[in-house]
Amino acid sequence: ELAEVIVAFKEAWDSFAANDPERLAGLQAAYITNNPHPAGSKDQLDYADGSEEYHKVHQQYHPKYRSILYERNYYDIFMLDQQGNLIYSVYKELDYATNFAWAGAGEWKDSGLGEAYEAARTNPDRITVIDWKPYGPSAGALASFLSTGIRKNGEIVGIFATQLPPDAKPICS
Repeated sequence: ELAEVIVAFKEAWDSFAANDPERLAGLQAAYITNNPHPAGSKDQLDYADGSEEYHKVHQQYHPKYRSILYERNYYDIFMLDQQGNLIYSVYKELDYATNFAWAGAGEWKDSGLGEAYEAARTNPDRITVIDWKPYGPSAGALASFLSTGIRKNGEIVGIFATQLPPDAKPICS
């Protein structure tokens, strides 16, 4: 099912606006700036106002991924497209709707999530672990990321990643 979810978000992302800068501006406005919930609680918005397909897809899948985040005590859950765009996150920090491809111009491309995206792109059939380092969009808190490629009918359709909470401990500690 995860592959279908990523495909649905990607199609909705593509139809939201004509280009990535317009998508970034529109989605950050809808899910961050105009979100009535305070910082740290942006995940409480199931969908933003508007007739765009993205909001319908968000309404359909966001409650499930928010529940997974809470149940597994992740800090955040991310879905990125093949071009490195962060097409979905649960918490909607300032990394949401930005680009993480090292060849791109995204503000956070050199971050741990940028490393996680590139590692999953390079080795999509492995789970990559990115070690702890400060992560700007999370107010500089230490963050570690897990990432992997997601396939549908053998083809990579996107990257799935999780951000571990600052209090997570390695299994060997």
